[in-house]
Amino acid sequence: MTYEKSLQRVKEISTELSYIRAINALFMWDQWMGLPKEGNEYRQKLQGYVVGKSSEILNSSETKELAKYFSKIDLDTIENDIDKAVIRTFLHKFNYSVNVPVEKNKRLAELSLEAQNAWIKALNEKNYSIFKPYLKELFELRLEISKYIDPNRPPFEVMMDESGEGICLEEVNREFSKLREAIIELVPKITKSTVEIDDSFLKQSFDKDELISFVKFIVEKMGYDINKGAYGEVIHPFTNMFGPKDVRITLNCKSYKFGVFAAIHEAGHAMYGFRGNKEVDEAQLWGGIMGGFHEGQSRFHENIIGKSKEFWQYFYPEAQKRFKQFENVSFDDYYNAINKVQPSLSRILADEVTYSLHPIIRFELEQELIDGKINFDELPQAWNDKYYEYLGIRPENDAEGVLQDIHWSAGMVGYFQSYTLGNIYGGQIRNTLLKAVPNVYDEIAKGNFDPFNNWMTENIHQYGECYTASEIIKRISGESLNADYFIDYLNEKYNSIYKLK
Repeated sequence: MTYEKSLQRVKEISTELSYIRAINALFMWDQWMGLPKEGNEYRQKLQGYVVGKSSEILNSSETKELAKYFSKIDLDTIENDIDKAVIRTFLHKFNYSVNVPVEKNKRLAELSLEAQNAWIKALNEKNYSIFKPYLKELFELRLEISKYIDPNRPPFEVMMDESGEGICLEEVNREFSKLREAIIELVPKITKSTVEIDDSFLKQSFDKDELISFVKFIVEKMGYDINKGAYGEVIHPFTNMFGPKDVRITLNCKSYKFGVFAAIHEAGHAMYGFRGNKEVDEAQLWGGIMGGFHEGQSRFHENIIGKSKEFWQYFYPEAQKRFKQFENVSFDDYYNAINKVQPSLSRILADEVTYSLHPIIRFELEQELIDGKINFDELPQAWNDKYYEYLGIRPENDAEGVLQDIHWSAGMVGYFQSYTLGNIYGGQIRNTLLKAVPNVYDEIAKGNFDPFNNWMTENIHQYGECYTASEIIKRISGESLNADYFIDYLNEKYNSIYKLK
């Protein structure tokens, strides 16, 4: 078979896999949006069947021959970036499936559904022991699968690479260490500051329907296109991608601050997801670079844009019109309140400064579990001890501690680093954006998001997953992963708020 015909078959196979990916996304959406309790058993079998089909495609003799053929080709010799990306992503999917027995992937899909149901029950009852056997089996299964994929690499690095292609454990540990030390140095300065910030008005009761309306107003003004997206409501907000122009977000508007910023976060994912160019969409490279870079887009929108002064210079007058809770709250008091730094137990509710420590804690615990340094009986205590060591606070129950995230129950081991990586990428992107569009924040203050969205689309969004995170951050900033820019951003912003200099 010629190169051209081989490439065409890879594109056809990639399309089939993309369709299966969309079906799985529909399963997840339906599970949270209305799957009846008694439908769970059959859904597990159906989901396992679909996952099995994906494995069958990747493990077919034809696919193996194609992988063998393209593995011998130096991708750097391929001039067309789209073709190169199609081959690269095909080989990555192949390598993460070909050596894994089909029954293992089926069991992972089934177990993830079982574990999510157990996690919900455990969370409601604040009882880790309900979830522990499922968690233990999930980690053991992921460890077993990683050894099938590449027995010559550290298992945890293999898990990380699945969602963050090209990221190396040593590099992540290096930059995390740098960031962790900077945050640990900054937080005591803030807590000792004479500036006292009152955020009690954010904790008042807000009408849920009015808040949902306001949240939709914000994200749609930012660029969330309802012709390409929709809304749902869940306990733990997420974004689901069903196709290149069908990317949906979920909301949780039980409180003001969480409702607003979680929505902006998810809209950041979605806008990245549906802005691929025509070539990217047709090549099934839509959706963006998974893992840390995608989290970088969501957290960039949520914090670096969404918690900026200029952002609220435009949106705060609208908030005051809609909510009586803000009638007597000045702009400066509101801005300081949404940026208040206060170490907390919750990752999703954490302030911008301390947030990165939460994924770092989980990232470290995952490594310790995989390496056998702690066991699953010891996990809650190890979790609590790290929170006390890093943040000076200790969970009072399992719901506040080890049970607070859905990720492990969904089989996402080796993913938590993505959130802190996202912050690091965000710092690098901000630094480059300000050089390219110096007045970008001034325009946002006027409600004009076009310069911002145009730059993001031109430099990042249109490419989907055409490049790896390492490749695109170099294209954007001219250098590899570097936490210095995010550290500088935090110091600059919070030194000003808390008058530390």
